[in-house]
Amino acid sequence: MQQEIPGGREEPGQHLWQRLPPNPLAELRQVAEERERAGQVLRRLEIGEPNFRTPQHIVAAAIASLQQEAQTYGPSGGWPWLRELLAEKIRRVNGYEVSAANIGVTVGGTGAVQLALLATVGPGDEVLLPDPGWPHYYRQLAIAGAKPVPYPLDPASGWLPDLRELERRVNARTRLLIVNSPGNPTGAVFPRELIAALLDFARRHRLLLLSDECYDELVFEGEHVSPATLLTATERERGTFIGVYSFSKTYAMTGWRIGYLVAGQVLMRSLSQVLDASYTSLPLATQRAAAAALQGPQDCVAQMRAAYRRRRDQAIALLKRYGRYEYTPHGAFYILVNIARKSGDGHRARPARSDGSAREQATAFALELLRRRNVLVVPGNLFGSSTVDYVRVSLGADEETIEEGLSSICELCEEGKAHAPGVGEAREHSEESG
Repeated sequence: MQQEIPGGREEPGQHLWQRLPPNPLAELRQVAEERERAGQVLRRLEIGEPNFRTPQHIVAAAIASLQQEAQTYGPSGGWPWLRELLAEKIRRVNGYEVSAANIGVTVGGTGAVQLALLATVGPGDEVLLPDPGWPHYYRQLAIAGAKPVPYPLDPASGWLPDLRELERRVNARTRLLIVNSPGNPTGAVFPRELIAALLDFARRHRLLLLSDECYDELVFEGEHVSPATLLTATERERGTFIGVYSFSKTYAMTGWRIGYLVAGQVLMRSLSQVLDASYTSLPLATQRAAAAALQGPQDCVAQMRAAYRRRRDQAIALLKRYGRYEYTPHGAFYILVNIARKSGDGHRARPARSDGSAREQATAFALELLRRRNVLVVPGNLFGSSTVDYVRVSLGADEETIEEGLSSICELCEEGKAHAPGVGEAREHSEESG
């Protein structure tokens, strides 16, 4: 616990860390590091990390830049030649027209979301965000000073939102709606009619819509629909939409830390000011690599997408064998596994508890899975209250790791069931007894 410094003042940074939500992964990572130091080989299914190397033509472009160009400061929003290429990618892949002036280059998709929030919301504002959803939304909103208001995604519908639940949560303080499709952690791909309904909701309540499209090129069935395709050019320029994109997953460039956002030009001027104050500019070599990714052969994207689809199908087949299949992710490279109920037990939610035991269930399971089976996954409570009975499995790993890891999850679930009605009930029994 942090202490006050002499004179009664708060320790520097105390006001911020008190606002940040806890990270349940911290204990898991500590245990994982201890086991690896002891020589244990872990099956890592916890992180959204492609097991592919960055394609060689992208690496070569960065090396050439380092060898042949001075690595100087650049424009805060990205070099114009890269933003022109990004505008062409938006037209080609996402299906709407923008110019280079509508685009800002950022430190990954993470940086794009943080910049968007810092530029648009602050203390007293409320933001609607998906539950389950990417955990960083909560931490980034804490930094901006805004209040997160989760809206549930329904497992019975394949993790799609219900507009009635959004209507119950919107009020005069609501400023922004976050939509994520294809989704993390669900893999859900929102159909066109749902995207249209979400846009209509945002219009009626005068909300800015932030569309997180970092998995836009990883769709297996259906189509990726950017909300911007259903807006007129005037609506897009009016500042009703921000699109967030990334090179990380599409091109296996997670460590390169490059993404971008799209907005109307007036809003982009505000976003650029925040960007400039945050990190001035991205390295030239990184931007040359991004340009090579856009201009080079795209068969690498198709090959990685096909591999993720095979792994998705492999995971579904295994979960069906164990009676734990619940839904089919149509995009991204994740699947949520229900550790409390088997397929025939329905989707009835466990009642919320004020003592936090339900929220701790998935973390306790993940720790036991790591200690007993050397398998590392993300507990569902990290993503929200809708997934306290789940763990997330990344399909960015190789097929053997997925097979062994998912089998271990299902087998550990069965071991827990032998002692109590379910994993959660076994956890609660041990707490009450000891």
